[in-house]
Amino acid sequence: MIKLATDLDGTIYKGNKLIEGVKDSYENLIDNDVEIYFITNNSSQTPYEIKEKLETLLQSEIDINKIITPLNVLKKMFLNQTTNIYVYGSSNLKQFVESINLCLTNIDQADLILIGRKSELDLTEIELIKNSIKNGKQVLCLNKDLSFPSEDEELPGNGAVVKMIEDDLEITITSLGKPDLHFIKYCSDHNYNFDYVIGDRVDTDIFFGKQINAITILVETGVKNFESTKFADIKLKSFSEVVSFIF
Repeated sequence: MIKLATDLDGTIYKGNKLIEGVKDSYENLIDNDVEIYFITNNSSQTPYEIKEKLETLLQSEIDINKIITPLNVLKKMFLNQTTNIYVYGSSNLKQFVESINLCLTNIDQADLILIGRKSELDLTEIELIKNSIKNGKQVLCLNKDLSFPSEDEELPGNGAVVKMIEDDLEITITSLGKPDLHFIKYCSDHNYNFDYVIGDRVDTDIFFGKQINAITILVETGVKNFESTKFADIKLKSFSEVVSFIF
């Protein structure tokens, strides 16, 4: 059976709108016994919220175990641990952190700072985080995506905040998203062994696919790429062309 991993934002949908042709192509792949996994760096929504969104847009039941985000990686990393954690991110992210028995706390009492994404940059909070890191606090980020595609425009991503902190403090912050080591290890530990990786970003989707020796397919429906598109094995206009390529 063919295993295919596909990105979501900019590949399957933009905002709350399914990209043209995706639904028919998804159904065609399923009918041809292709096993589809959804891999995303978006951690503003929990895997359960993504499942509901996909089921609404695709009008099909989605297996929660086939949705992989940095939050899955975070949960596995801190399984059976008690850690005080300070979260820069959405209310959904904070609720998820509490749901996996991590103790949400203020930055002074935190053992760890977790950098997610907010709808608007909070420069005061970012300065507070930088000062805490200078004073020895440990830090992780959920991904380093500089932007992500909405229905109408590209918006600042999780990585915009991470880059500000890294550049100012001259440090490298460990990421739990594509294409970084923890995300790769999570997939390896679960024996996913993807044959194809599809996405709109070279620096995340294509680099991730390369590191796991999958065939990489870059689509043009998402963000503007600053890395060379020549890294991709195949370049297609959209997810709707995937079926004809594979078969």
